[in-house]
Amino acid sequence: RVFAKRMVLPVSKFGEAVVKEFLENSGVKDTDTIIGFQAGASTVSRMWFADRFAELGKKLINSYPEVKIVITGSPQEYDYCKGIADDIGEKAIVSAGRIPLKYMPSLVSCFKGLVTGDTGIMHMAIAVGTPVIALFAVADSKKSGPYYDIEKHIVIQKERTCEPCLSKKCTYQKCMENISVDEVKKTIEKLFT
Repeated sequence: RVFAKRMVLPVSKFGEAVVKEFLENSGVKDTDTIIGFQAGASTVSRMWFADRFAELGKKLINSYPEVKIVITGSPQEYDYCKGIADDIGEKAIVSAGRIPLKYMPSLVSCFKGLVTGDTGIMHMAIAVGTPVIALFAVADSKKSGPYYDIEKHIVIQKERTCEPCLSKKCTYQKCMENISVDEVKKTIEKLFT
């Protein structure tokens, strides 16, 4: 597919200052590598599992000591994100509810990569040029995934497992079970080569 249109999302200087202060206060140094996790989504069917995000975070930190994990989300997702961060340990930081949405482009632009389902933050990352590792199962990445800079972004697309599929009405993301922690970790490792 060839598209002439690109998303444009400005990164404000004030947002950069707010994010820099947030990261410094959270113990992130200039030499650290930040990987973002967008754990929540507008529907359960687009969410990967909290325990898998936690396991992935631990494995990344064990393999790459300079990595810090920033878990993004809405203010309503703070407790959910904090649970994941607590499971990962001291190198995980929660930005959910702490960075206003208007400054999220500044935060996402600091990430070496973002692990996410089909979310608005995924599209924000694409717009600011941050590589995404996009996890799709119920949703079709060809319809709502990255559509330009394809060489920069990696999509893990699994097939739907239930017939009939409840799509956005699904309350248990069974098809997301087909995305393993090791598969996502191997994908992220491409960002470090």
